[in-house]
Amino acid sequence: MVFSSPAPVSQPHRTRIRTSPLARIGVLRSTILALCVMGATAEAAEAPARVRSTSRAMLELVKEGIQRSATFRALVAGLESSNGIVYVEFGVCAFGHMNGCVLPFLVPASGQRYLRILVTSDASRVSHDRLLSLIGHELQHAREILDHSEVVDVMTMERMYQRIGTPLVGQRGYETSAARAVSDAILAELFKTNPTTP
Repeated sequence: MVFSSPAPVSQPHRTRIRTSPLARIGVLRSTILALCVMGATAEAAEAPARVRSTSRAMLELVKEGIQRSATFRALVAGLESSNGIVYVEFGVCAFGHMNGCVLPFLVPASGQRYLRILVTSDASRVSHDRLLSLIGHELQHAREILDHSEVVDVMTMERMYQRIGTPLVGQRGYETSAARAVSDAILAELFKTNPTTP
């Protein structure tokens, strides 16, 4: 399953779920755990403890979101009080059809739950402030997952989104009104700090 936000040409801020082959789960678990080790860098010390990245540029974006948006700041604070570790990286979702996603793998380890978010690095697809809003949108999905203690794997994640999400028309996936509201609020707050940036 992939929880994704779409490109701006389609309906804004959708979340998409796609079932992946079971054989890939082991490989992706290893990848996520490797990222957890790689994330313990000097840059990570400057960012929130539970929102991490292997990319210095991404850590700077998260710090900027915290500084410029009260909604982004509150969202990260909520994640800081969870038992989750959320890695935010640049990457491609749904073969480039989506601008952001929470990957459909939840790895529980040592009392923590590890999630990985991907967002586009293509500046022609989203402006700087829309990228910050997109990161907030996907962090809201991570918070939705981590706020539900019963969500410990892909199956329980899908069941939760069946309860709290709205199915996408013509696609396998869900969106939540909370994630849409968060991204809209962040974008409005960012506009107040820099009204010349769309």
